[in-house]
Amino acid sequence: MKICTICDDHFPSYWTATNQVITTASNLGKIGVEVDLMIPVMGKNIFKSRERRLRQLCEFYGVEPTFNLKDFFTVWPTNQLRVEKLTHGLVSPFYAALGKYDLVYTRHVIPVLITLAVGGRAIFETYRLLPEEYPSTIPLLRWASSQPGFLGITTHSELSRNVFIEAGVPPEKVKALHNGYDPEEFKPEMTRAEARRLLGLDEDKYLVVYTGHMTAIKGIEILVDIAEQVPEVDFLLVGGPTEEDVKRVRDIAASKGLKNVNIQGWVNPHKVPPYLYAADILVIPPTSKPLRIHRRTVLPIKLFNYLAAGRVILSPELPDTSELLQHGVNSWRIEPDDPAIAAEAIRMIKEDPILAGELAQRAKEDSRKYTWYQRAINLRNYMEERLETLP
Repeated sequence: MKICTICDDHFPSYWTATNQVITTASNLGKIGVEVDLMIPVMGKNIFKSRERRLRQLCEFYGVEPTFNLKDFFTVWPTNQLRVEKLTHGLVSPFYAALGKYDLVYTRHVIPVLITLAVGGRAIFETYRLLPEEYPSTIPLLRWASSQPGFLGITTHSELSRNVFIEAGVPPEKVKALHNGYDPEEFKPEMTRAEARRLLGLDEDKYLVVYTGHMTAIKGIEILVDIAEQVPEVDFLLVGGPTEEDVKRVRDIAASKGLKNVNIQGWVNPHKVPPYLYAADILVIPPTSKPLRIHRRTVLPIKLFNYLAAGRVILSPELPDTSELLQHGVNSWRIEPDDPAIAAEAIRMIKEDPILAGELAQRAKEDSRKYTWYQRAINLRNYMEERLETLP
């Protein structure tokens, strides 16, 4: 099978979407799928050879170069104005049409529509609740799904899948494929003490760790509110993506005079595991804000890394996280948007090491189902199934 993956984001970058795209391409390549990755050229990289650009991409994301890089620029090389969001989306499907691809695979709508218009075949991927975020897209989705070249949609959660089905997309054309983690990144396995010595953290403090984006849409502020209620517990927040995001959360903690909140900047995703191993509790911000206000599913890639680390996971009681996390089995789920409830849960877990050990062990066991390699196999199988339906 030969596919063209089209993405108009900046590469390399700290955005999770780019990590997911590169990791998927690399793992598809490992299982024998020929993948051409069609992305914009960054202005700072335009005079580097394509071989060097590919090598640097793979080093940045910590993946193997098992795919082909087919980057190019349109009006001008990629820059912060993001004009290529339009120009790359318009041009790339025509380039793809010149290749002998079985299908185009993309997270962007414009390449899907143009691919269909020129008689190609496409699979659209998304983590979003698109019909609820933008109801105006529903007629477009129904039209696209009726086209013979539209093979389907892959979503990152069952929650998202169901939203597309409710919008009128045929169920057989929507497949939920959870994301994953790379077991190699978690080697060697570390004890809490070993990880804390490596990172220069206090070995004796009880530690709650969050890793990920700190943008306002994520509702990270609630972690500061929780930390205020449990001063005997340390909180380590690692992420970004920008210095402005980090500073915003630091300022909130400073305004409360908190001494138990340590906020660090962005870390390359494949260098995150030691921070996870250092934790007593790994936390997904217990807030419904991303889902309730922004209609964004909060089943993040960090969740799969959290499972793999084998630590207690504290998570909000929400429909997407419940797809993977079972209360009292592989995690501790709590009512969202109430710092007092979260603080009480942290104290309870801290005082019950037997329960904590059981939750952590089951999380590690469950993680084995969610590797990037296995996801690539599932994705390839879905692509083949959809191609077989064509006349």
